[in-house]
Amino acid sequence: MTALQAGARVVTIVDLQIQNILSVENALRVVGAQVKVVRDAASIASADLLVLPGVGSFRAAAERLHGSGMADAIKQHAITRKRPIIGLCLGMQLLADFSEEHGNHPGLGLIHGNVVRLEEAPPDYRVPNVGWREVSLNEKAMELLPEALNNRSYYHVHSYQFQPTDPSHTIGTSKFGPTRIASFVKRESIVGTQFHPEKSQESGLDLLHALINGLR
Repeated sequence: MTALQAGARVVTIVDLQIQNILSVENALRVVGAQVKVVRDAASIASADLLVLPGVGSFRAAAERLHGSGMADAIKQHAITRKRPIIGLCLGMQLLADFSEEHGNHPGLGLIHGNVVRLEEAPPDYRVPNVGWREVSLNEKAMELLPEALNNRSYYHVHSYQFQPTDPSHTIGTSKFGPTRIASFVKRESIVGTQFHPEKSQESGLDLLHALINGLR
């Protein structure tokens, strides 16, 4: 572990122990955060800014969250204590009410909506959606992020998409076939990115820096 930077914001990563979080840890440290990793509900109670990363199965992640009590702790963090949370990739999808991935599985319900499978648009748009996609941000996003982050490309890897119930909770979209999908969502201090900022080079680091310094 690197030395902690004096005065830096403490960012708490929720480790579900079903994914490799090292790249997220490293990216947060690069942008100046003090990083704390937690694996139980009790440790979430004292967190300031939570990051929920994720790769892989929604079902496995949701079962881990609900079975460990971490789901309730995260909801208390975001709703009762009104502290910020950032969901990354699968972590963004876990913010939803339900996912249709291999069944119907409950999420955290922090941003209302469901996670559904992407519809292919051959030949250029296949599932899974893998690669660099330009993300267009709206005015609501610009209240949190600098204008320079608009229309940058970020690295996506996913087969399912989050469809928020309230369209105003979608603050950034990317193109997939003839439609645009939610790549960035926000409700109050709860945000999620479908893409991986930690794998998106300079643009991703700029985004993480803006989020950890802008979310309160």
